[in-house]
Amino acid sequence: MKLHKDYYGYYYPNQSQRAALAGLLVVLFPAFFPNLFGPLGRASPSIFSEWNAPKARHLHLLNPALLSQSSVEQQSKLWSPLPNQGWKHCLEEPKSLSLTPKGSTGYIQVFLDGGLNQQKMGICDAVAVAKILNATLVVPHLEVNPVWQDSSSFEEIFDLDHFIEVLRDEVSIVKDLPSEFSWSTREYYATGIRITRIKTAPVHASSDWYLENVLPILQRYGVAAISPFSHRLTFENLPKNIQRLRCKVNFKALAFVPHIRELGETLVNRLRYPPNRNQDAASDSQDGTNQIEKQGAGKFVVLHLRFDKDMAAHSACDFGGGKAEKLALAKYRQVIWQGRVLKSQFTDEELRNQGRCPLTPEEIGLLLAALGFNNSTRLYLASHKVYGGEARISTLRRLFPLMEDKKSLASAEEGAKVEGKASLLAAVDYYVSMQSDIFISASPGNMHNALVSHRAYMNLKTIRPSMSLLGKLFVNKSMEWSEFQHAVLDGHKSRQGQIRLRKEKQSIYTYPAPDCMCQA
Repeated sequence: MKLHKDYYGYYYPNQSQRAALAGLLVVLFPAFFPNLFGPLGRASPSIFSEWNAPKARHLHLLNPALLSQSSVEQQSKLWSPLPNQGWKHCLEEPKSLSLTPKGSTGYIQVFLDGGLNQQKMGICDAVAVAKILNATLVVPHLEVNPVWQDSSSFEEIFDLDHFIEVLRDEVSIVKDLPSEFSWSTREYYATGIRITRIKTAPVHASSDWYLENVLPILQRYGVAAISPFSHRLTFENLPKNIQRLRCKVNFKALAFVPHIRELGETLVNRLRYPPNRNQDAASDSQDGTNQIEKQGAGKFVVLHLRFDKDMAAHSACDFGGGKAEKLALAKYRQVIWQGRVLKSQFTDEELRNQGRCPLTPEEIGLLLAALGFNNSTRLYLASHKVYGGEARISTLRRLFPLMEDKKSLASAEEGAKVEGKASLLAAVDYYVSMQSDIFISASPGNMHNALVSHRAYMNLKTIRPSMSLLGKLFVNKSMEWSEFQHAVLDGHKSRQGQIRLRKEKQSIYTYPAPDCMCQA
């Protein structure tokens, strides 16, 4: 490259050469700084994925939603609890003789992965398998969460003594293997093929499969480790007492450790009795009682906002972040799932009409407003991390200025024990969700399913968004607010916690009736 000499004797490139150098830097810069341009890791998003703060996409609905007023009658109906649906709990079976480790067929170990609610399902199945095999269960080992890098153990999340005591007359449970089996560890099974490890358990295996394949190993070696174990027990053709046992573990034996319950109770009290409530009440009495706000006083709704990067990318939908966001999500999708996201073959409008796009914070806010919630509603946001950050949530916050979450309600000292631990944070959200007057989840998933099931079991109001209906409504850009609100109200009359009976092959952890419940 030929350089030119300046007045002081220094050499410099001319204008065309400078342009060429700039182009070369653009090409080479990603190679030297891959974290800025490369595929997005789950923990550290690219600076380009949220470059353009997403603007409100449904202004034709948002502006009238901000001004809409609901009647006292609507508010009363909205906050009223579910009527009795004619179902009751029926977990208790006649108590069987308590097993002792000496009287059992051997020790069962399971290694569970996934998030909090996947782990809960695995624990319930592990207890059931131990019962089927007449075996002693070693407290399940929770693997390090691969997404959130959470290494919390069973006893850091769940009250272990309570767990053992509740199941004392059902299954023998020990905290650790006896010394003669101390070699049977997670590390031991990770270093080679072991005769005592069962890694061929099919998804939704029958009880006969365990009796034929695991029992002989227990009888010969005294211990068997099942890994992987997620979803390794069928929902069909099991004895009634085994099904009821899974329900008993899920709804009774799995209680969170005391400090999670205490923090959850603190958050619930601050939602129900905010510090400025007395001032507001005094103001109301002077100006005339606001009957509409009075209906929701002391009540709160929990919104599980499941809108993280994985969810957004896997859906293959457009969320209004512009070309940069589309490219970032497409690149992330290709790297993580290697083109296995079949939904990417459809257009955004087709996906929305099929109800296959997760609701954005703006869209779930419009749904809540159409249902009758307003700017005086106490809204608790249960979410680990929202894709797009505060910019994505801003429209939801405009609709619900009293929105809170763990960080806004708890001090740093109060939240210290759960900070940075995804499973413990999820447990706090789960606890608050179970105490709420109304629960709603933006999109289906394990947390959604677990809470829909648990709240149905407790006959608590739970709104299940109709994804297909909402997809069609949001695609229609000419729809007026009154028409949108009418369609939402009409489409969600039977989606507020009504008991749905489990059908064949459906999960007992999503549909508690009839396996966990009896007609009164």
